[in-house]
Amino acid sequence: MSPQRCIQMLVNEVGYEYANTSAEVRRSFATTYTPPLYQIAYIIGGLQLYALRNELLQKGWTEKQFHDCILKEHMMPIEILRVILEDVPFKKNYTTQWKFLTDFK
Repeated sequence: MSPQRCIQMLVNEVGYEYANTSAEVRRSFATTYTPPLYQIAYIIGGLQLYALRNELLQKGWTEKQFHDCILKEHMMPIEILRVILEDVPFKKNYTTQWKFLTDFK
């Protein structure tokens, strides 16, 4: 897909604003600006936040409660954010619970 086609798709089908979309697409295609996994990191983080949001809304949280808490806690791994928002006891030697495809056999 060409950069212009990417821009058109994001503007027309996703609803992104043209100028910002153009800048992001240019950065994505420029091999000197960002490492190859730069964009996927944002996607994975967004998917993790969306999953956490859905879990908490199913537990009775409101959108406002969720967003206010996210903004209050600021930047941290999503898994740690989940522990804080769900008020789960946090042990000193905590190990991550995330599983990757290679962890399953």
